[in-house]
Formats: sequence, structure tokens, C-alpha cells
Amino acid sequence: MTEPGAPAADAAPREDTVDHVFGHVVADPYRWLEDASSERTARWLRVQEERFGASVRARPERDTWYRRVTELADAGATKPPVPRGRLVFFEDQRPGAEHPVLYVAGPDDEVRALVDPARLDPSGRTVLGAWSVSPDGARLACQLSSDGLEEPALHVLDTATGAFVEGPVDRTRGPAPAWVPGRSGHDGFYYVRRLPPDGIPAGRPGFHRRVHWHRLGTDPDSDPVVHGDDTEPSAAYGVAVSGAGRWLTVSARVGHRPGNRLWLADLTAGPPETPDLRPLAEGEGADSALEVGRDGTARVLTGSGADGRRLCVFDPADPGARWTELIGERSGAVLQSVAALDGPGGRPVLVALWSRQACAELTLHDADSGRMTGRVPLPGRGTVFHMTARPEGGGDLWFSYTDYATAQRVFRYDAREGTVTEWPVPGRGPHPAARTPGAGPRPPEIRTRFVEYPSTDGVRVTMALVVPPDVTDAELAGETAPSRPRPLLMRGYGGFGVQARPYYAPEVLAWVGAGGVFAEPHIRGGGERGERWHHAGRRESKQRSVDDFHAAGDWLTARGWTTPARLALTGTSNGGLLVGAAVVQRPDRYRAVNCAAPLLDMVRYERFGLGRAWVHEYGSAAVERELEWLLSYSPYHHVRPGVRYPAVLLSAFDNDTRVDPLHARKMCAALQHAAVDGAEIVLRREDLGHGARSRSEAAGYAADVLTFLGAATGLRPRELPTR
Repeated sequence: MTEPGAPAADAAPREDTVDHVFGHVVADPYRWLEDASSERTARWLRVQEERFGASVRARPERDTWYRRVTELADAGATKPPVPRGRLVFFEDQRPGAEHPVLYVAGPDDEVRALVDPARLDPSGRTVLGAWSVSPDGARLACQLSSDGLEEPALHVLDTATGAFVEGPVDRTRGPAPAWVPGRSGHDGFYYVRRLPPDGIPAGRPGFHRRVHWHRLGTDPDSDPVVHGDDTEPSAAYGVAVSGAGRWLTVSARVGHRPGNRLWLADLTAGPPETPDLRPLAEGEGADSALEVGRDGTARVLTGSGADGRRLCVFDPADPGARWTELIGERSGAVLQSVAALDGPGGRPVLVALWSRQACAELTLHDADSGRMTGRVPLPGRGTVFHMTARPEGGGDLWFSYTDYATAQRVFRYDAREGTVTEWPVPGRGPHPAARTPGAGPRPPEIRTRFVEYPSTDGVRVTMALVVPPDVTDAELAGETAPSRPRPLLMRGYGGFGVQARPYYAPEVLAWVGAGGVFAEPHIRGGGERGERWHHAGRRESKQRSVDDFHAAGDWLTARGWTTPARLALTGTSNGGLLVGAAVVQRPDRYRAVNCAAPLLDMVRYERFGLGRAWVHEYGSAAVERELEWLLSYSPYHHVRPGVRYPAVLLSAFDNDTRVDPLHARKMCAALQHAAVDGAEIVLRREDLGHGARSRSEAAGYAADVLTFLGAATGLRPRELPTR
């Protein structure tokens, strides 16, 4: 039997690897686990697989959790249609489908599957990425990636036949191609491509992306570079072309710089392969998005001069034109996007999408003055993820809506009539939410409330609280204390200005449906209150994100919703860093943690994956004062021997090209060495990537997480009632 505080017999060997950086002695005893190809690492991983199997896969409730999540995932998800002439293109994931399918519907209501990943790859390991349709609807350019690798290949399809006519073009990670209409209507497009490995300059690691022009029918390897050079190896580019095909816009974000940069070119001034891109100096250093409308007006959504962003306009044909504010910022709200429509009598109107406390609002504005004239009603307090309109103009706007209880559905707003109706998905029939009694499992009747709590420095932070139906109205409103503490799952992110917006997640519904509570605080580092909220939780202030998260758990415990013995945490990517820091800083306050695809060694994170692109968010260990920030909270460097850590599931994905799984491996070894009293520290591996995966793979991951966290907090799955 292992003595308390002593490492297990099969614990990973510790080495005396030490770095001396700016006077700091930085120990790294598990650096050898960075080498995924070594036999030594492989042997250690085999031990971890056995531990994980005994901890999670052997539990009898795991199958029930899997079944619950799979049933709830069958609600499906639909994205708004993209109209091109008489054709309509849309993505839809139907009940039982492993992936969303890209469909095209014609004027005779015929619906065809244009890109079905399951048909292309029956193994289920190919996913559809970004796509765009030529202005006349005759060609489709789409990205496809396999095995979770976010290095997609670009293909061009004939939309009439569904046949691939060009591609694959490799190394095209980036935005959807931007089409330029030509004499035939689909002559070519701009796209982003990474340099081949043998083309990357020695000693200059990075992405080395370029914006290329491709003319249909030509060799992609001969595509000219129209923007990008070797001065910014970490730059990530965006490209867009105005609906009429006259204006090309390019944006770039560089890893060590805040905000982004914008360029604009008049494509009528020369051939598309040599556009004269001029930089826009105004707004530089802020997050801005530029588009040129069909009326020829350039519209910029910018954080320059506005914490929650504002809409400015200018004449793109005037190189010296100053930006004029059209829609100013609104207190407590963040401007997300704007769409131009034809309103009553053909008068142009603007629809602005805002978020407030991470929930969507749609407002109407006069297109000339920017004056607010009304609102577009939404189904509830949730999220609008996408908006589309006809590029040639019209009064129709399609948008997707989701919340914690509602799967993603599409609604149509008619600006001429002022009406909102649910869009009937072509070829699908009634939405699963409208199925008749006896047609299948019914999702649990959860309820949501948005609350406020004080952080450690007194700043008020909002939080979503999702509860099962047996919680009374008085309990939910805070008028009476909860009848009993419950297993509570708290999810966090708090980085990159990303908002913790409500969305339909089968694993959350399964947890709440089993009698648990779910909480999601809007901590600093996110974008729920604009850029100042983001900056308040990044770089030297990153600890504030963790403090806000700790304060949320304290508030939930003090109010009686849970106890430290029933409080579980989950976070992915930057959220994995968040929960990793939380567990090493206050291990006594939490019972179980799922730390997925995490950043955990903040001294060496820049050396792997996309780490160099995140210096603007975290800082660099190559700068003395920034190393101090990173060392102050780096989870791997704060693991201490002899500590009673909670149960920790580290979820790693072997094909992750964003966050290298070495972080999870090293942290797992460190915690297993340090933990006492038989704490469960296990590693879950999967040969997938950071992002999209099939329905079955997503359900398997969710079932493992729910099994682990549920067993630790005393929550068991329940059968779903049928209709």
C-alpha cells in the first residue's frame, strides 16, 4: 500500500530538468513527456489508458449517460440559408446524422445533399469546414478536414451535379474563400493558404499564411500571392469581396499585437491578381470588421472609440475619407454585426445584433441617420449565431437562435412586414421540438436565471444559472434558500474576448435533467461587456479571470446551491487553463474537474501549436516582466506535493493543432505524483483535434466527462421521459 504523500509505483519518473530564466529557477520534471513519439511516452500513455478505463469506462452508468446525450443530440441544428438567385444553400444536422450536411434547394422545392461528410468518409472522421458559393450559385468552394486535423483541404464543386471539379488544395486553414464575379459569374476567388513546410524560413517559426488569388481552371500551386509577406509569420488573415464584386477587404491579426489591421482595394482598377490594397490607418489597434454594402457605402464595426463597438461609415472611393459614426455604442451592450435590408416602401433599414449579459438583442435603425426605430422580437434570452440576407437586396433576414433549452433553429424576419416566423427547413418537415406524443424522448424542462455576484475585488459579475424543474420559483428568484445543495457543474472560459453565450448542449441538459445545477459565469477576460472586460482579464491581469471564477463557486456555495463536495468544474482550451489554475490554487473548494485540451505550462506554451498567436492574450516568456505574469498562475508550475487535490480528468486530443496535448500529459504526471489520499487523476486521450467531431464521438466524450464528474459529486443519470 502506498504511503500518504508517496508517488504510486507506476508514477512517471521525474527528471532534474531546470531552466534558468531571468533569474528564475524553473523546474520541468516531465519535459520528456513533450515527445509524443518516444517509446517511453508511449509506455506511460498505456498505463494512463488502463487507469482511465478503470475509472470511467468500467462504471455501469456510463452507458446510460451516453444514451441520454445521444438522445438529446437528436434535436439537430440548422444554420441560416445562403440564397443565390433561385437556389438556397444551408447546413442542417438531422436526427441520427453524424455530421451537418450542406444541402441545396431549388425553386421546385427539390432538396439535394451537396456535401455529406458521411458519404465522403463512412468512418465519420471527415468534417465540413468553411464554405462559400459563387455569386451565380454555380460553384461551391468548401474546406474538408479529416481526423480532427485543422489543416483542411479546399475543394470546388459544381452545384448542379455535386461533382468535385477542382482540388484538393492543401494548407487552407482560414476563412471561406471570397468569390469575384467574372464574365461567366464564377471566375475565381481569394483565399488564405499556409506556406509549405519547406518554404518556411529557417529560424522563423509561425504560420506564414498568405492571401492568394485563384482563377478557376488553373493550377493552385501557381496562384499568385496578393497579400502577406514574411514580416509577420503569425498573421491570421480574413478576406471578403463586396456583393457587386468591386471591393476586396483584407483583415489581419498578429499574435503580439492587440486588435487587427484592415486593407481595401478597388477591383475595377486592375486585374484581380494584383489588387492595390491600401491600409486603413483609422481604427488600427482595435478590433474592427469592414464590409462594403450594395449601396457602395463602407461600414465598419469597430472597437475604436467604443468599448462595446460602434458602426461607422465612409466612402471607400475616397482614400482620405474619415469614418463617421452611424450607430453609437449602447450602455451594457456589445455590437456584434449589422445587416442592411429593404424596409417598408423599399426604404433601407439596418438590423443590428447586440449582446447584453451574453444574450442577443436585435434592433432596427434608419440606414441614413442610424436612429433606432424598433426591435426584432426573439424567442427568448439566448444567442443569435448567424445572420444572412440576399446579396442583391430585399427585405428578408434569416438568423439562427439557440439557448440552454432550445436547439439551434432558424427564423425569418421580413423587414417590409415587420414579422418573425420560423423558417421551415426544406426537406426536413416539422422540427423535432414539435414532434407528436410518443415520437421520442422529451428534453428536460429546465429553467434559466441570470444572476449577479461580487468578485473578490467587489466588481459585479453576471452568471447564468440553469436548474431542473423541481426547483421552485422562489428558490430560483433567490427569495428562499434552495431546499438542498445539489451536484453543480460550473463551466468557464474567460479569454480572448469570447462571450459565454447560451447555447444548446446535450451534456448540460443531461446533467440538469438528472437533478443537477449548471452555472456559467461571465468572467473577466471574456467579451460579455466589451473590450475593457476582456482587457481586465488578460496578460498581467489574467489572475482576475481565475478570481472571478473562484468567487462564482463561493457565491453558489454560500447561497446553498451546492457544497465544495458537490461542485464540479469544466473548461476547454483557455477554459482548461482556467480550471487548471483554479484546482491548483484552491483544491479544497472543488470536488471534480474536467480540464480539456488545456494550456497548462505557460512558460513553454509559445513553442507549440498555435501558441505564438496568443502572445497578445497571455504575454511571452521571452520578456522578463511577462514571464513574471505567466509564472504567477501557470498551473503546471503550481502543483505541490502532499496536497489533497480533487478528482481531475485531463482530456487531450492527439491531433490537436491548436493546443498541444503535451500540456495535459505533463499536468497529469505532476498531479499523480503530488496528490494524496487516492485522488483520481486520469488522462483521457482521443485521436481527434481541437474542434468539430462526429455526433457519436461528441457523445462518447460527453458521456465520459459526465460519468467522471457525476461519480465524484453523487449525480447519476436519469431516463428521459417520452412524449
